Amino acid sequence: MKKFLIIGMGEFGTQIATHLIELGNDVCLVDASIEKVNAYKDIFDNVFRGDCLQLQTLKELDVKDYDSCIVTVGDNFQNSLEITSRLKEAGAKHVVAKSYSDIQSKFLAMAGADEVAFPEKESALKLATTLSDTRLVDFIRISEDLGLYNKRVPKAWVKKSIVDLDIRKAYRINILAVKKNNDVFIPDPDYVFEESDLVYLFGSEKTIRRLK
Repeated sequence: MKKFLIIGMGEFGTQIATHLIELGNDVCLVDASIEKVNAYKDIFDNVFRGDCLQLQTLKELDVKDYDSCIVTVGDNFQNSLEITSRLKEAGAKHVVAKSYSDIQSKFLAMAGADEVAFPEKESALKLATTLSDTRLVDFIRISEDLGLYNKRVPKAWVKKSIVDLDIRKAYRINILAVKKNNDVFIPDPDYVFEESDLVYLFGSEKTIRRLK
């Protein structure tokens, strides 16, 4: 179990808190708004009102004891910058800050953020990618070019085996798993694809895009 401090109780912050708790972590939420604190005090166990622009508040929260501090203040970028900087000053081990643009990301990194979350950009990229490829179900970008892709099996692969297609050599991608109905499994080289299969692929975005 890890400990997380989330500063800012907007939709992004509370969604992260919910998922972290579901994964078995200890989460504390802080916001300067008494209205937000009252709105969530019956939903989360550890909810506090505090002005995290004040270094003393961060010290009282013992930010150095958390595995990660997540700044989700979105309505005032100046506040996000100052809180990020003061978290590091107070001894925070790891700081994640929410960003709305590439410029903001650069300033947050300069202020001390170890990671920058860019939810709007990531959501837009994901939507554009899945809409442009009707056979693509989902994907996770690993680097600027590489990613994990969940895709309906290309029509050219149906009724053919992995070894016959020589996929790794021919396409320079790796098949990680196949989903058939509700079963997910690692296929043998002689596995023959069916039209209803979903395949989990690892490779470059350009290569995956060509698998129409």
